[in-house]
Amino acid sequence: MTSDDTCHDHDHSHDHSHGHSHGHDHSHDHGHSHDHGQPPGMALANEIINLANDGLEQGLAVEDIAEGIRHAAANFSAFAFFRSEQLPKDPNGTVESFVSLFEYYLRMHQPEETAPQGLAETIAQAKSEL
Repeated sequence: MTSDDTCHDHDHSHDHSHGHSHGHDHSHDHGHSHDHGQPPGMALANEIINLANDGLEQGLAVEDIAEGIRHAAANFSAFAFFRSEQLPKDPNGTVESFVSLFEYYLRMHQPEETAPQGLAETIAQAKSEL
């Protein structure tokens, strides 16, 4: 397995206006924890990515790993929704946050030589119809 076959953790802020190019190098293995003042949730996200990469190395299908992570994220997000003291409570904020992060990572992981796959456009269209 090459390092290109795994997902990588990141310590960048997720201000989606920072404009990373498609040429951002994801081929390096960090091999250490990023705790450079990042939010605690980002450190946990990096641990989850490491678990996913371990699953890839064990031969699990990428689709099965992704489905498991989505299931866990939805489950825990619903759990947290009812325990949050943040008001007003609106589940759409959680959904919008996920879509924004997903669009960001679609751009980050898209190989340079391929055209957009259409999913980003579908998501954008769905958001515009809401």
